[in-house]
Amino acid sequence: MGRTDFQKAMEKDFSIGLSVNAIDAEPFWSQVVAYRSRTLQFASLRFSPHSTSSASNIHLQTSRMLITLQKEGEVEVSQGGRTSKISVGQMFMIDPNKAFHIRTGEIQTHSVYLPPAMLRALMPGIDDMTAMAIDVTKGVGAMFGHMLDQLFELAPTLDEPTADRIAEALPHMLSIALMSLGQSDEVSPNRLIAMHKLRIDQYIQANLADPSLDAESIAKGVGLSTRYVYELTASETETLMKRVWRLRLEQCKTDFSNAQLRNRSIGEIAYRWGFSDVAHFSRSFRDRYACSPREWRKLSQIEG
Repeated sequence: MGRTDFQKAMEKDFSIGLSVNAIDAEPFWSQVVAYRSRTLQFASLRFSPHSTSSASNIHLQTSRMLITLQKEGEVEVSQGGRTSKISVGQMFMIDPNKAFHIRTGEIQTHSVYLPPAMLRALMPGIDDMTAMAIDVTKGVGAMFGHMLDQLFELAPTLDEPTADRIAEALPHMLSIALMSLGQSDEVSPNRLIAMHKLRIDQYIQANLADPSLDAESIAKGVGLSTRYVYELTASETETLMKRVWRLRLEQCKTDFSNAQLRNRSIGEIAYRWGFSDVAHFSRSFRDRYACSPREWRKLSQIEG
């Protein structure tokens, strides 16, 4: 596939606008084997030496982040003021909606295209991690690398429901792989810990109404071990589940003050925010706010 055909294929199949140029006197060539379902997109690519950058003349917004695993050859990648050399056994991320530059020799890569909204929800600091080398030969990074390789073996047998489940799991697996950056000079352990804590808080807020929310489900949701989640929150002023309990009480208190919800019973609102025992909820509410849910609702309506 020549340069023009490759650029058209990337725009058509993955909504990515590229400017591709051969480096040596030899013409550019590429071989692309792609899989594309409604939620899952990945490709195996082989290239001649070339340079790639975002196409300044194409106003195209892609809904995917590019994650590339290096199988053969080396790449130099730049984005956001960061430049990294990527070797075999490493991977990197690129946001195609922002300026980037890639320069390669003859290479082969495995690439997957993931939704940035999901990635940013799991990893709020991901935009500061593009164009960085991520080791996938050992430790937790190897899990994601093996999963990418297995996608190409599974591609001929994938049906849509299976592809959907894989697409849902990949961002969580990537968040685990990014833990390996905590061992590098590029992302400090303190910064990675802060990022994990933010992800835990966001997951709790998003799943507060789930009555089964507990430390194990939170850990699974953010791609960490339960033990590590406990370690991350051990220095906080309240335990993990006390925080969940407090946030639920605060949401109920807010709903009791909402005139639009005045026809809902106290039990309905308590159940809405994950409480399963109304009597226990009422006692907890009184302990925290020095009045019963019914008294608070009357008081807030009078003041309103």
